[in-house]
Parts: sequence; C-alpha cells; structure tokens
Amino acid sequence: MVALPDVDVAIVGGGIGGIYAGWRMLTSRLTGSGLAVWETARGKLKVALFEGSDRIGGRLLSARSPHMPDTTAEVGGMRYVAPAQTLVTGLVECVLKLPYHAQVVDLPGNIAFLRGKLLRTSDLGDTAALPYWFDPGEAAWLAASGAGSPASLIGRVLTSLMPGLMENLNAGTLRQYLEKVEIDGLPLWQHGLWNLLAKGLSADGYAAARATVGYDCLGGNTNALDLTAEYFDFTPGVSYRMVNGGYETVPWELQNRFQAAGGEIQFNQWLAGFEGITLEDGSTGIELRFRDGTTRTARAIVLAMPRRSIELLDPEGKVLGPENIQFRQDLASVAPIPLFKCFLLYPNCWWQDSKVSSGRSLTDMPIRQCYYWPAGPDGGIIPKRDAPGLVMVYDDLLNVSFWEGLDKRAEVHKAGLPLNLKSPGHHWAKFQPDTAEIADPSDPFAKRLADNWALHPATTQMVNELHRELMQMHGNDSAPRPIDAAYMDWSRDPYGGGVHLWNVNVQSDVMLTRMTQPVEDFPCYICGEAYSTNQTWAEGALQTAEIVLQQRLGLPKGEWQHG
Repeated sequence: MVALPDVDVAIVGGGIGGIYAGWRMLTSRLTGSGLAVWETARGKLKVALFEGSDRIGGRLLSARSPHMPDTTAEVGGMRYVAPAQTLVTGLVECVLKLPYHAQVVDLPGNIAFLRGKLLRTSDLGDTAALPYWFDPGEAAWLAASGAGSPASLIGRVLTSLMPGLMENLNAGTLRQYLEKVEIDGLPLWQHGLWNLLAKGLSADGYAAARATVGYDCLGGNTNALDLTAEYFDFTPGVSYRMVNGGYETVPWELQNRFQAAGGEIQFNQWLAGFEGITLEDGSTGIELRFRDGTTRTARAIVLAMPRRSIELLDPEGKVLGPENIQFRQDLASVAPIPLFKCFLLYPNCWWQDSKVSSGRSLTDMPIRQCYYWPAGPDGGIIPKRDAPGLVMVYDDLLNVSFWEGLDKRAEVHKAGLPLNLKSPGHHWAKFQPDTAEIADPSDPFAKRLADNWALHPATTQMVNELHRELMQMHGNDSAPRPIDAAYMDWSRDPYGGGVHLWNVNVQSDVMLTRMTQPVEDFPCYICGEAYSTNQTWAEGALQTAEIVLQQRLGLPKGEWQHG
C-alpha cells in the first residue's frame, strides 16, 4: 500500500481567508474537483490549518474591556460594504446568519479640527471657514456643488480626467471602466493617484482633501486604478455594516464549522519554510518545516498570508528560492499600509459636552480619526453623558510611526517574533480598578474577546498623548483620564501592514490570478487580502480564496454565492 502524506491540504495562516478556505474544502461537493482523487485515496479529505498565534482571526481582532463587557471594540477590521461586497455579505447574513447593524460615520455636528481651528463637519463645505488657501476654481466648485467637504475635490479631479466615471460607478461597472481608461497615452494602472491629483489640485487643496477624507493612503501615490476604486468605497451614500458581536465572530464561527467537519487546527505553529517533494505515489507534494523543528507532508499548501509573512519564510524551494526572481518581484507588487487603532475607555463621555456623541470626527493631528463608539451588545446605544464610554482613534501611514515611537516594546515585534512577547524593564499602562468585571468563563468567545483586549495594552506614554490630542480637538482642558486602553499597530510583524495597496505599474486584474498559484503545476497556492482587487477589506481575502478553490482546485461555488 502506498503511504499517504500527513495531510492532503496544509493551510498556513488562520486569518479569515485561511479558515474560510478550509471550511469550504471540507463542506463542499468535491465531485469533479482536484480534491476528489485525494478524498478517494484517504476515504475523507484531510485538511490541517497551521497558525502561528493562539487564535483564529488574523487582522480581525475584536476585543472587550472588563469595564464595558457588553460592548465589543474592533481593534482590527470592523465593517463590510453591503450589498456590493457579495462574498462577505452572503457569508455573514445568509450562511452564518449573524446579526448586524449599520455603522454611523459622518454627522453634520461632528468635529473637524484642522490647522488648530475647531470646525464642525457641516462647515467643511464653507471655504471661507476653512484654514486653507484654495485655488479660485476649487473654492467656486466647492461652493456651487454642495459637495460638503474638500475630500470631494479628489473625486472632482478624477471625474474631470475620466468623464465616464460617475456613470459607470452608478451602473456598478466602475472597475470594468477603469481597466479601459487611458490618460496621457498610458493605462490607468501605470499612473500613481497622487500624480493624477496634482494635475487638478492646488497644494492646499490637496492638503485639505487628504485631511478630510480621513485616510492618508486614499490620497497616496499607489496604483491609480485600484486606489480610484478604493476611494469610491468611502464616499457618501455607501452603506457600512458591522457584526453585532464583533467581526471576529465570523472566523470564530468558521473555525467551529471547520473543526466539526473534521478539520485540524494547530496553534503556535510558525512555518519556517517549505519545499517540494516526490510523494510515494509519484506525485509532487510539499514538506513543511516549522520553527520548532517538526515537519509535515502534504499534497498541497495554501499560504493564507500577507506579503510580509511570506517574506519572513526561509528563501528555499521552488517558490521561495532565490532563483525564482519572478515570484520575488510579484510578491513586491503590493505595498503594506501601516494602520493604527487604539480604544480609550473613559469613566464618562466627556466629549458629549462638545455636542458630539456618535459617528466620526476628524483632525490633521496624528490621531486623525476619532470614532465615538456605540455601546451595548448590538452596537446601538449612545452612552449617557455620565456612563463609561469608548473612543476609537484610527490613523494610517506616517501617523503610525508617531505612535510607534511611544511604544517602547516595538523591537519585540520585528523579525517575525510572536506578538505576545514582552521585553523586560518597560512600564505598561494597565488600568484595572476594582470595578472591573471578569468575562464569563463558560463563554469561550467572551473569554477570547477579553483576552484580546488584555493582550494589547497601550503604554502610559501613548495614552497620555492620545488623551492630550483628544482634549485639544474637542476644546476641553479638564477631561478625566482614561481608565483602560488597548491598541494595535498593524505594521508589526508578521503582518507588515493593516492592509495593502497595489503599486504603480502593476496590472492587478492579471496579478490577482497569477499570485494564487505562483508556480505553474506546483501545488502551492496563495490567498488573502493583499493580492486581491478588494484590498483593505475582508472581501479581498474571500475573493482570492475563491479563486484558489474554484479556478485552481475545481470546487463549485457556494450555494449562497450569486452571479
């Protein structure tokens, strides 16, 4: 009898893309797929997932402070766009049937603290009130268009360069249109977005637009085709939805279903490298080598990992070896984008004295975006003024390095070291008054969310500066100090960035499929948000997982998938 490999499919990476791929493999009809022969040989397909940390979820990181145990903070990904993001919408609402709610973002009375001037969101359409020197044409357009914010100047330039843009956006054919656009004789993907914006934006117009859109990366100079599509994910009228119990509920539920279907999960298993081997039946397989010295064999490997995680693997074998120059170039076709999120828990909602209680406020200070977090298990309660409340601070790119300088533990998060390592001798800001409630030990998911909070404490230096900037932007000089704080800098290893964006001169619709199997006829596949055309969203991880499942392995669509 021919000996079988240890597993049929080894999935490395327990983010949403990895656990979703494993769940689909074990719960789909395999007849006619590449997995059917493997199932026949063993009697049942054997799929194992190897995760370097002690949890499934990756960049979905939901957390609960012991001081507000019925309120879930989203330290990682927090929302999806419905109904446009069909895969994640169908998974959340049709398959897992998770309760959800709409997220409130921009409200007229919220704050815009720009260049030291305290304004309201409703003031952003008034160029006379804004502390910027706009070009006369920009000022006239803002006044006449009723756009409401200088952030719309980005859209103004893009639509002037691409006259059919809005028509195709409204028709749901934006991406197909952008793939055919040429500017100055070059396809859109050969332009940087900032380079294009410079054609129609003054220096201060650009500064105002970038400040008021809230995300520095949306005004950056990555691939103009993909970043244009990304920009219109953040325009007025877009519907954002959040999972009531936390976005991490999605991978948690998939983990339970994967294991119930016979899937194996090994935690704290860091892949060191892998190479192709010849299996006893003569086919090409994979040998996985882990940092603890153990090895496993498989018929195929799925790297459900972002760029930086793959870069940390040993440069060996047919895919990762130094002779595969093409793969190294392809791997570098996306730019990891640093993201920072911090939740500050206050003993009362002092910001309500500034007449703000929900949605988002903006500033050009390093905190950039401030969300007044809703309370309660369904995310639907605005806390009372004297009740405890959460504020989320959210920024990207250069601002992340500002906060990194206030975390004296940064060195332990480089070179792929486990995230739970702590360097000795540094003071941690751990606020644990006697009023703290302990998570229900009979509810494993509640314990997971409590652990997520406890394992991501902010330092005293960071909390002090966050608090100072929040008071300044709200015009308050006597707010109480936070009693708890948790944060994550997603530029840390092994993530490298919170999200990814395609570089200039990369044709993403071609690279999208190529990266799912980097070496033809070799059983190594890649999925995840990084190399998708839905970057910055969980939808991207599911998109590339489906390419691996359907186009590479021959699985059918899920019954809930449309189109």
